[in-house]
Amino acid sequence: MNVIIKIVITALLLLIAIKPYFEKGQIPGGLSEFENLGLIPSIILIITFFTAIAFYCKSFQTTLNLIKIENRTRKPKSVWYMYLIPFNFIEDFFIIIDISNSLKSEMKSNENLKKFGDFGLTLGIGWSVAQIFSLIPNMAGQISGFVGLILWIIHWSLIGKINKVLKNSN
Repeated sequence: MNVIIKIVITALLLLIAIKPYFEKGQIPGGLSEFENLGLIPSIILIITFFTAIAFYCKSFQTTLNLIKIENRTRKPKSVWYMYLIPFNFIEDFFIIIDISNSLKSEMKSNENLKKFGDFGLTLGIGWSVAQIFSLIPNMAGQISGFVGLILWIIHWSLIGKINKVLKNSN
């Protein structure tokens, strides 16, 4: 049932996101940035972005692998669902929430984790929301994309710090 809900929400989001591209007088923005960059710079940017996502997913997988099995709310390999475009726009929320909940459970037996507050839940939800708003094909979308990128980098850094604490505790 949970998967069906995620698919329905993803489909609705996708329909909302592509609607402006099918209206007369396409609104500038969206994928037009790639056209403005040119082919080679766009390819380099896309490869760099997906490589960064791979390292981000690897950080999450490491986090879950370092958490005791009984405290995990998600399988470590499931973080790679971040690559399932456009499904990832919704799944990212669940990944962030599950990792935060797993860390909260782990904190009960690892006092060193208490200093991390909500374990990046607010940052993770923030970049996930900004990612969705970045689909708006205008300046608001571009600003949202930039904000999302900044929050994503900060979140990734926090996860790295959490992983160091988890490694030192094991």
